[in-house]
Order: sequence, then structure tokens, then C-alpha cells
Amino acid sequence: MNYKEYITAVTARFNFSETDNDILFENQKNILPDLESEVDVKTAKNAIVREIAILIPLYNVSEGGYSVSWNIEALKMWYNLTCKELGLIPEGIAPTVKKVDVW
Repeated sequence: MNYKEYITAVTARFNFSETDNDILFENQKNILPDLESEVDVKTAKNAIVREIAILIPLYNVSEGGYSVSWNIEALKMWYNLTCKELGLIPEGIAPTVKKVDVW
């Protein structure tokens, strides 16, 4: 399996469009080698994780009876687990804990 096939299969789970994938490939070209080369799963996941942090705020759009949405909770779960697997700190969509001093 090559990079393009792997990334397309993973992102299809979250209803990424072909255009979303094309943008991912372009934005992450410094991480991804030739898209037709044999996939290194860690490298591919790294590229997906970096792009998801950028794309999440853009979706759940409704316009004139047309809407686009992702299963955000499933996407967040995958994102956080993959960040943990890769040793990355989740950016932007990770749950946050706030310390409140009630006294």
C-alpha cells in the first residue's frame, strides 16, 4: 500500500473529501515522500494528525440547506490516541483541564 492509498483509506472514515485529501497532500509534502512509494504508517499518521489540527475548526458548516459535518467526537478520539501513539502533544482540539480556586 502506498501513502496516497493509506491516507485516503484512513481519512475516508471521517468523510474527508478528495479535495481535503489533496490539500493534506500539498500541505504535508515536506513530511510525505512520493505518494506512490511504500507507506511508512508512522509518517502517514504524522501527516494526517498535523492536518487534522488545521481542518477541525473548518467543518460542521451549514449553508442554504446543504451541510457538511464529521463525527467530531470519533475524530477527536482518533486524533488524541494517534498523538499519544506518536508521542505528540495534541493541539487545539484536545480536552483541557482548568484548575479553579474556589476559595
